[in-house]
Amino acid sequence: MRRTSRYIWRIISVCALLLSALSAYSEGTSGKSKKASEKPQAVLYGCYVDVDVMDPILHLFDKTRNGFDASLEVDLFHRIYPSFVLGYQSYDASDTYNYPIPAENPCYKVDGLYFKVGLSANVWRKNYYKKLNPISYMGLNYACSPNFNSEISGYPIDNGYWGGEGQAESTLSYQGKNKARWGEVFLGMKAPVVGHFCLGVEVMLKLLLHTETKDETAYRIHHSYAPGFGSEKNGSWGFRYTLSYYFSFYRGSVADEELY
Repeated sequence: MRRTSRYIWRIISVCALLLSALSAYSEGTSGKSKKASEKPQAVLYGCYVDVDVMDPILHLFDKTRNGFDASLEVDLFHRIYPSFVLGYQSYDASDTYNYPIPAENPCYKVDGLYFKVGLSANVWRKNYYKKLNPISYMGLNYACSPNFNSEISGYPIDNGYWGGEGQAESTLSYQGKNKARWGEVFLGMKAPVVGHFCLGVEVMLKLLLHTETKDETAYRIHHSYAPGFGSEKNGSWGFRYTLSYYFSFYRGSVADEELY
């Protein structure tokens, strides 16, 4: 509970700092910029290349979880942002998986690549003459971990819980490839900090659409964890902290350059 409280407090603190940065950036540039056009001045303004630092930070406090991801977001009209995310995650849920029958020396590990494709819309005030704006956005992702590894062993499949003699007759043992699909609804914001470098935060609500079920001779395996999604029971919410670089393709006129 204490770890969860600290985790939530960090999220609130970073969100507050980013909101302050967005406000300061907007106020600092409003006095020297001319009135923004009501129409976009370009189709393709540029693109963001993001690196998520959330998982490396969490790994410092929780060694059972590790991973990273990077994304490409294309800036169309300063309004619409198609995106692609590629990442890797590993989970060791051996000590925390809530199995109904007590197990000795259990092992439950998953790891693998995942990807997301999505679309978001900027809901922040826009200046179409500027190369780079602070943005606040909302959108949808489709995500998939198409071929992740899983290792499960040590869990009893017949013991006293089922009316036996109180000792396990056999334990589950499985290694193989699996897949999972899910959808995400997300809200986020980005703010320039130095030059074309930006900081961002994103919160997402995840809905698991499918996990592969394996039918073995004596049992059926339904995975509760997947790379990129986390725990089916506790993984409904997710967060990203991003460090981004914005590649600008919009040049504008000489006068417009002063607005940057």
